[in-house]
Parts: sequence; C-alpha cells; structure tokens
Amino acid sequence: MKNLKTVDQAKDEIAKLKEFVNLVESFQPETLEDQIIKEYAYIGSVEKVAFKVNEMGYSNGSRPFEKEDISNIIKSKPTGDLHKLIRSGYLKKTRHLRSKVEKYSW
Repeated sequence: MKNLKTVDQAKDEIAKLKEFVNLVESFQPETLEDQIIKEYAYIGSVEKVAFKVNEMGYSNGSRPFEKEDISNIIKSKPTGDLHKLIRSGYLKKTRHLRSKVEKYSW
C-alpha cells in the first residue's frame, strides 16, 4: 500500500481489483492480439510477453516478436474492455519514458 487510505478508499480499491481479476480470468482471446493483451495482464512486462508468445510458436510475419511489437499492440486502439484497461495502465506506467523522448526530440 503506497499511502495510508481510509477504510472506504481501501474497499473501493479492493472492488476495482476484483473487477480487474474477474475481467482477465473470464476473458476469452479470439485473436493473437487478444492473447497478447491477456498475457500482458498476467505478466506485466512487454519483454516477457514477447518471449512467451515466441515460445508458444507465434511469429510476427517471418520474424519473432520483439518488445516493440508487443508495446505497439498494447498501445493500439482498444478492441475491448480489457484492452482499454491494459492500454490505460501501460500508458501511465510508461509516461515518464515517453516524456523524456518528447523532451529531447527536435
């Protein structure tokens, strides 16, 4: 727990986390992109998801998936509720990286 919370705030956070867990566990991937989104929800690392997807025998055309490929899929236009939630969290998680790049871009 990052900050001391009130009981009501803690209950609200627990309810949101339960919704997230239920959404991920009940999600049935229909495409490779869906599978990647679900794997990211469980693993939380684009590099590890790329490794796992490659290990499962998938490829990106004629080459293996790289972390940039996974990142691009996550950042793409959301195709469902889980993708929307994952994309939002990923963009928050990587905000500091993007702001450094934009700061030094000419």
